[in-house]
Amino acid sequence: MRSNTVAFWAGMATLFLGIAITGREQLLGAVAGYWLGFFNSAWLFRDTRRSVDLEMRQAVARMRRSFFARLGVVTSVVVGIARFQNGWLPDLAVGLAAGLLISLISYVRRHILTERGD
Repeated sequence: MRSNTVAFWAGMATLFLGIAITGREQLLGAVAGYWLGFFNSAWLFRDTRRSVDLEMRQAVARMRRSFFARLGVVTSVVVGIARFQNGWLPDLAVGLAAGLLISLISYVRRHILTERGD
């Protein structure tokens, strides 16, 4: 099992355990943010790997489109949560930041360990 999958499920389990212990329903915003952060960084990692072998102009165009698509997804999730569950926004922001940081660290760690022989 990849380290990013383990980090994803460990973080989700920790958040659900925190919800169960504290009874704070607002932590569901952190769950959504954590999931969104992992999804966003996986999308970034995939597009980066695809763009490496392209020419500079094509790679920049692809990464620009990908950036705006990811920004649109994050914006729509934030707007949806703000519309229906306004109290979840601070926890959403914390979960999003945690999901991005943890997943990027695990992707970079995996890349460094697999590219060590070069």
